[in-house]
Amino acid sequence: MALNLQILLMILVSMTCLFINSSSCSNQTLPVKTSNLAGFKPALATWYGDRHGAGSGGACGWANDVKSAPFSAMIAAGNANLFLEGKGCGTCYQVLCTQEPYCSKNPITVTITDECPGECNKVPFAFDLSGTAFGAMSNPGQADNLRNLGQVNIQYRRVACNYGSTKIAFKIDPKVNPYWFAMAVEFCEGDGGLDAVEVAANGSQEFRCMENIWGAVWAVSIDPSFRGPFSFRLFSRKNEGVVALKAIPYTFVPGQTYYSHVNFRV
Repeated sequence: MALNLQILLMILVSMTCLFINSSSCSNQTLPVKTSNLAGFKPALATWYGDRHGAGSGGACGWANDVKSAPFSAMIAAGNANLFLEGKGCGTCYQVLCTQEPYCSKNPITVTITDECPGECNKVPFAFDLSGTAFGAMSNPGQADNLRNLGQVNIQYRRVACNYGSTKIAFKIDPKVNPYWFAMAVEFCEGDGGLDAVEVAANGSQEFRCMENIWGAVWAVSIDPSFRGPFSFRLFSRKNEGVVALKAIPYTFVPGQTYYSHVNFRV
């Protein structure tokens, strides 16, 4: 009976947390640019890396994860108005080009996983796509010809992220130690970005604020008694919240990625 009550309590806590809409850790200092949600707007697209490559997740903390599903190389580095000093990490956009005979005029969906500084900021909005994503805008047989242009005018709009059955994941920083814990949060559906993250240790419900130190990486100062399993409360910039209970085990390995059983609503 006690075990059944414990399971029921965990289910109720999880269901309740789907509707959490605020966090004491929230500290929105950057504007959330949502004016492009309704329709397509003009931007510039370039590409970087290998012609059939995956780009990079470097500036968001996701490293080579961009090569694998659910990103599957369909990513972009955004200029300042898209990357938003890291707050744009994980946001999703539809982009399309119309230049004949190269472009299909059909939208593809990409996730912001990196930053494009310098030249990209000479225009209001610029997407530096992976070679794979840039080629995906083309008509059949025109991918290499489109890449040979180097850049192309596009239309873009913000969309909800949808990673199918993939749940929110936590990529542990390789440099964690008994006094400092950090991880990059991946695959957040819906808004894609995070406003606040809280962590609780030892399987407890006593949550403390984490700090967004760069990109999609969140960190907290701890002491040796603060040990796994770790649970998390995550809040999107739309003030939606989810709880990932015991998402990282006591025996976690630095550098490894651990998947939760939750995600935001699309």
